[in-house]
Amino acid sequence: MRRDVTAQPLEIRMAHLEGAYEQVSQRLNGIDLRLNAIDSRLAALEIRIDQRFAAMDQKFLWVMGLVIVSILLPLVQRFVAHG
Repeated sequence: MRRDVTAQPLEIRMAHLEGAYEQVSQRLNGIDLRLNAIDSRLAALEIRIDQRFAAMDQKFLWVMGLVIVSILLPLVQRFVAHG
């Protein structure tokens, strides 16, 4: 007892599968390209954020230096004037 799976010959079924695999491959390549573009954009954004934080750190250190000097300068003047 032979069961006929389909009326189409094997070559036609294989051609349909190959076409479907090609479409899947093209879609995956498209997704891969988009993910690479997103990755590049995120890397550029990370660099910009790091630069901004470095600038903020530098400004913060300047402000802290000025605050410390403004606190210490009157104390030093008071002790030097009496000395």
